[in-house]
Amino acid sequence: MDDSPLPTPLYFFRHRRLLRAVLLDDQAWFVLDDLRRLMGHPCSERLASRLDDDQVCVRWLRQEDGELIERVLVSESGAYAALFLFNASDLCSLRRWISNEVVPELRSNAYEFGPRHKHLRWQRQALHVLDWQGQFWVSLAELPRVLGDSPAHAGRAGWREWARRLR
Repeated sequence: MDDSPLPTPLYFFRHRRLLRAVLLDDQAWFVLDDLRRLMGHPCSERLASRLDDDQVCVRWLRQEDGELIERVLVSESGAYAALFLFNASDLCSLRRWISNEVVPELRSNAYEFGPRHKHLRWQRQALHVLDWQGQFWVSLAELPRVLGDSPAHAGRAGWREWARRLR
C-alpha cells in the first residue's frame, strides 16, 4: 500500500440499502457489494467477472470511524453495464438515481469551493437544490413541487405568474 491518502466513501441510501461511492481521479466508483445488493444480484464475483478490466478495481478505503477496508469497486460505466447485463428489476429508476443524484452529489462534494448539489429531505419528500455561496437555489423544474400542487400554481398560467414575479 502506498502513502497516498485513502479515500473516504460517501454514503447514499436507496430503499434503506447502502451504496458507498468515492471519486478517484475525477471518476465515480461504487462499492461492488453495495451495488449488487441494490440490484438484487446474488453474487459479487459473477458480477465482476462480466465487466471489463478497466471497470473493476480493488482499493483500500477509509471508513468514517478510521478503519481501513479493502473493497472491490466498480466504475460508473461498469455500474451502468452491470445494470444492463443483469437486467435489474428497476433498471431505469436505479440508473436515474445513480446518474441524477449520486454522481452529481459525489462530484460536488469533491471540491471545497464552488456550487454543490444538495438533497434536502423531510418527511417522505426530497428536494434537489444547489448550494452556492450560502444560498439554496431551486431549479424551475423543482418549483411546482416547492409551491405545491394547488390549482392556483398549476398549469401554464401559474408558471407565467411566477416567471413574472421572478423578473
